[in-house]
Amino acid sequence: MLFRIIEERTGTWIALALTGVVFGAMHLANPDATLWGATAIAIEAGFMLAACYAATRNLWIPIGLHLGWNFAAGGIFSVAVSGNGESKGLLDASTSGPVALSGGAFGPEGSLYAVLAGVVLTAVFLWLAKRRGHIVPRRRRTAQVPATATVSQ
Repeated sequence: MLFRIIEERTGTWIALALTGVVFGAMHLANPDATLWGATAIAIEAGFMLAACYAATRNLWIPIGLHLGWNFAAGGIFSVAVSGNGESKGLLDASTSGPVALSGGAFGPEGSLYAVLAGVVLTAVFLWLAKRRGHIVPRRRRTAQVPATATVSQ
């Protein structure tokens, strides 16, 4: 919803950047959050979910994507979700390896793989948005005509 409000005033590109950063910053409050994790979330999810809304103009699709990711990570695979620690899901899975590839304590969202996938999906959604004519241009300020100006005939 914040994206739509900002987009009306500033256009799609600025709204995408601002709301993506806000989305990432909100995750800094999570227990195992790091600056990298918040940056990764901003890129892979904040930008992607805003681009998804821009492409579809339907809020339910990005909500469903977000819910699906969180449920799959925590509810099925039992891995940490956005730095909130591991949960008991259907499968007993764990992540291992270098933090850059596994996401470490922040979870798979902090991995370079997730960031790359998010960038690709963001590009696809923005391409769809452009193709569908859903990109809102940046508003330009119109020059104010002074009240004392007169129109010549």
